[in-house]
Amino acid sequence: MNSYIMYLLADENSGVSLNTDIFETNIINIVLLLVILFVVIKNFLTENLTTRKKKIVEDIENAETRLADSNKRYLEAKKQWSQMDIIIKEINSEMEATKENILKLKWNQAKEDISKKFTTAISVLHNRENKLFNDVIKEVSKKALIRVIFKLKTQLGKVEQSAIINRKIKQLGD
Repeated sequence: MNSYIMYLLADENSGVSLNTDIFETNIINIVLLLVILFVVIKNFLTENLTTRKKKIVEDIENAETRLADSNKRYLEAKKQWSQMDIIIKEINSEMEATKENILKLKWNQAKEDISKKFTTAISVLHNRENKLFNDVIKEVSKKALIRVIFKLKTQLGKVEQSAIINRKIKQLGD
């Protein structure tokens, strides 16, 4: 690097020389730097920017594709949700109908059971009533027969009693 600086300092009249004016040198250096940067970095920057632009465009297209896909899935999910809502309503109505039918069946079964129990109870009461009635009739008949026999023994004689008994035996035989 020293040789390069020496080369620039050695030949002041020949074209390239070192300018010691700071203001002029900075403007020229900045312009030269910008020109060099523009020339050298132009291809690099254009390639990078083009690549980056392509990547950004691809990312935007991918995002739009994903957005369209997600919108389709959202609409499909919404449609399935409405279908599920309809199915749930149908299941609820069927469940209510089934519950109502089961309650009716249980009510009818309970009614039949109660009816059978009342019928059985009424039959038992009728049977007991008939038995009691028959028992009362037997007892009344027995008491009446004992009373009649007692009156017959006290009011009728032996000959009359045997005639009545014989007549009754004949009636039973006929």
